[in-house]
Amino acid sequence: MPVDVSQLRRIGRQLPDAFRLPTEADPRPANRHIAAVCAWAAALGLGGMAVALRAFVGLIAQYRGWYGPTVVTVGLLGLACTIGAFASVHRRRLPFALLGAASVSLLIGWVITGL
Repeated sequence: MPVDVSQLRRIGRQLPDAFRLPTEADPRPANRHIAAVCAWAAALGLGGMAVALRAFVGLIAQYRGWYGPTVVTVGLLGLACTIGAFASVHRRRLPFALLGAASVSLLIGWVITGL
């Protein structure tokens, strides 16, 4: 069965361009765009601090072998998505997609730390 790898090659060429530092030739993002990314990231940061506090209390309260690595993994995933959103702020939709993924990660963190 033949496998079509043309789409994978296209994505492989586009991905480095999505996460590159802008040059002088790149258009400057609109102030509203930057403000929206910053506001969403700030909200995620505040929510993440609450999850971190709940996780800290959960780590001290009782020992569960799966709890620590799971909370750290979910937190790092959300942090990586937020950093990626700032790295791609000169794109139109990519930062908001990454911040959406970080929001899902935050919700998963709330569920995990609430258990």
